[in-house]
Amino acid sequence: MAEIVVNPRGFVVVDQYQRNPVFPEIFAVGVCVAIPPIGPTPVPVGVPKTGFMIESMVTAVAHNIGALLRDKTVGARPTWNAVCLADFGDSGVAFVAQPQIPPRNVNWAAKGARVHLAKVGFEKYFLRKIRTGESEPFYERFVLNRLDIQKLKQPEMDPVSHV
Repeated sequence: MAEIVVNPRGFVVVDQYQRNPVFPEIFAVGVCVAIPPIGPTPVPVGVPKTGFMIESMVTAVAHNIGALLRDKTVGARPTWNAVCLADFGDSGVAFVAQPQIPPRNVNWAAKGARVHLAKVGFEKYFLRKIRTGESEPFYERFVLNRLDIQKLKQPEMDPVSHV
């Protein structure tokens, strides 16, 4: 069996826990992750990755490395949900895609000047989070939960141990 860490285009191959299937001690997050395209395109492109989708990956990896350090089994799986505010000067586009890879349960988008204002507000909020070192304040978790936007998938039930 060929030992592969990356696909032919140089993206890191990962399993549902964000680890390489051949070398499970290697984790990957973000734009370096190999996500198969959902269909052929005239020009080969990678699957877009949003900041929230990457946060989902990072959260899963942090939980899984923590589990390994405690001699437990990894179990955190990212949702790969996409939430994005894109600024276009005095306008913008916002979208939610859950999950980003079809089939989707949620597709929502908005555009206009109010998205630009939302992006400016989010940037100020995000920079404050970085300065204070608080990655996910309780009110952020509260709002995301109310919108039913999750970073991690629900744990899979082991049919043998949970009967």
